Amino acid sequence: MGKVVIKPAFINTKNVRNFSAMMDGLALAEGEGRMGAVYGAAGRGKTRTAQVFAANNDCRYLRVATVWRGSELEFLRGLAKEIGIVSPPHRKGPCFAALVENLVADPRPVMVDEIEKMPKTYLDIIRDLTDLSAAPFVLIGEEELKGMLQDHARAWSRTYQKLEFAPIAVGDVLFYASDATGLKLTTEVAGILHNASGGDFRVVRRDIIALVQIINARGTREITEEMARIAVKAGLSGGKG
Repeated sequence: MGKVVIKPAFINTKNVRNFSAMMDGLALAEGEGRMGAVYGAAGRGKTRTAQVFAANNDCRYLRVATVWRGSELEFLRGLAKEIGIVSPPHRKGPCFAALVENLVADPRPVMVDEIEKMPKTYLDIIRDLTDLSAAPFVLIGEEELKGMLQDHARAWSRTYQKLEFAPIAVGDVLFYASDATGLKLTTEVAGILHNASGGDFRVVRRDIIALVQIINARGTREITEEMARIAVKAGLSGGKG
């Protein structure tokens, strides 16, 4: 019997479907500045969902770098490069103007991930960009993003679509295990992995990796609840079980 391997897998969860519906809702207000907000606890698939949607729907995606926190210009230049401006200006005003010009000519959605790491003044920059270009901006972040927007009345009033990512479900664990490894887990085994995860997809993936290591070490495809519990403990300790 060959060893079980893990391959990349993207699961069409309820969160993913809601994300697609949110983007459809933003498209209904075409021709005016508007924003979407996607927020939730870490590990619920926000970033991966945005990246896959952007790749499949010709959107722009930018992950904010912490080193930009003290430089609005570096943020603008990072965004400019992402939307196709090869050599962005090295001064803030001209760089902003180049962004607006590009976005007016090509107002595809722009996704900005981890924006909550930045000062609130960065929301003003994004608000100005969407107002002047009519290109929709989707802000993605953890739970504090919602409060950050609510505290900024002008940004909140332009946030037409809001989506909170829910914890993953037991069914998501079953589908992920099947697609990524070919293994058919029982509901009981999936439940053990799900309960240990706290709804965090990264934890599920970590524990399934540990489970696969156990399966390969034992040379069996019969997965027991005991093996799932060992995998959870191994994942927490970093061991191989």
